[in-house]
Amino acid sequence: MRKKGLLEIENLISENKNVVFIGSDLGPDVLSDTKKNYPDQFFMEGISEAHVLGMASGLAMDGYIVYVNTIATFFVKRALEQLALDICAENLNVRLYSNGGGLVYGPLGHTHTCVDDFSILQSLPHLTILAPADENEMKSFIKESLTHQGPIYIRLAKGGDRVVSQKQDIRIGHANLYGKEKGDILFISTGVMLQRCLEVSESLKGDCHSSVLHYATMRPFDDSSLLSYIDNFDSVIVVEEHMKNGGLGSTVSRVLFENKKTPNFYKHFHLGESYPMVYGRQEEILDYMGVTTENILSVCREIIS
Repeated sequence: MRKKGLLEIENLISENKNVVFIGSDLGPDVLSDTKKNYPDQFFMEGISEAHVLGMASGLAMDGYIVYVNTIATFFVKRALEQLALDICAENLNVRLYSNGGGLVYGPLGHTHTCVDDFSILQSLPHLTILAPADENEMKSFIKESLTHQGPIYIRLAKGGDRVVSQKQDIRIGHANLYGKEKGDILFISTGVMLQRCLEVSESLKGDCHSSVLHYATMRPFDDSSLLSYIDNFDSVIVVEEHMKNGGLGSTVSRVLFENKKTPNFYKHFHLGESYPMVYGRQEEILDYMGVTTENILSVCREIIS
């Protein structure tokens, strides 16, 4: 996913002199051809996230479309003031290409994981929040980001994620339904949890009818898609790689409450209300927190039994 997105950014730079890339503490090989061929559009600023976002805002004010790449949690917390005031308040065309969303950097502990980004960022004005499931969604979003007005935060997974979105109409602000428009269970996913939900849905074939409503865009949230399908399913299961509050589950609950929609059964799989105090690979921590295909399947079996 990360490589595919960087390749698309590289293509944008080669085609448009107003596209600029800023890196912070990245490896020497990142966009090395761009650095060589387009030196005026490539900057590597080191471990200085607040400076990087301030620099990005200045370039954007001068008419550039700026892509900034570093670790997600450093954008979200270490440089939050610059993001909020210098970029979002001014509605500037800065794209935060954010490595290691969710639990990707789990071996480094909660200083490097980013499991609260949706809750923090959804309060900022003008900010579009994207969480693609695979490299296909990432490619589409980067292409569309060129002409999108305003700042964008893109949550990257670890890479190598199974591509599952080939046949979908992928657009910023548009949710995608995998499966039929009516059934027993509606899974709602964002980011790489799409793969997990599709696995569960496939395992349930023959026992019940299930579909997955996938939100690769967390904000602006596609209320209309949720409301158009919710009455067609008895049960709703939300699955996300985020803390309990302020993420996909909170947003879904708000939309349902505001529109007086009450499913017969509702379940939210999340990462709890405290930072995970364990170290390990993404999959290991998800298992520890109970966000597993086995646990989701177990809940589904109870519903349909």
